[in-house]
Amino acid sequence: MRVIDSSTLIKYFTREEGWEKAREVVLEGVVTLDLAIKEVANALWKKVVKGDLSYEAAVEILKDLVEERPLPIADQNRYLIDAFKASTKYGITIYDALFIVLSKERNQELATSDVKQVRIARELGLKAILV
Repeated sequence: MRVIDSSTLIKYFTREEGWEKAREVVLEGVVTLDLAIKEVANALWKKVVKGDLSYEAAVEILKDLVEERPLPIADQNRYLIDAFKASTKYGITIYDALFIVLSKERNQELATSDVKQVRIARELGLKAILV
């Protein structure tokens, strides 16, 4: 089981470059934060507005995430204080810090498409892979 962040979920669900590797990670078992669902929704909105994705396809992806709940989703509020500490200490967004803290608390490898997030996670002694 790994912690998967929003960037990797977006890559997977919208078939961005490298999505096959993201698919492998998802199939091996992942957990994410409720924040990721909102970030995926926002990324889908951007793709619809730009004309890169149909409205119908975006709605289907959201339905899968919200109604089917294909992966475990952790409550971000539980990790917020520690994430705030990490974000201020390491100069990263609270969003990125939340996934790092979830990875640390669960003692699970972090799967992300964010190079800086991988670097910080590894500095903290966590396992992290770039997807």
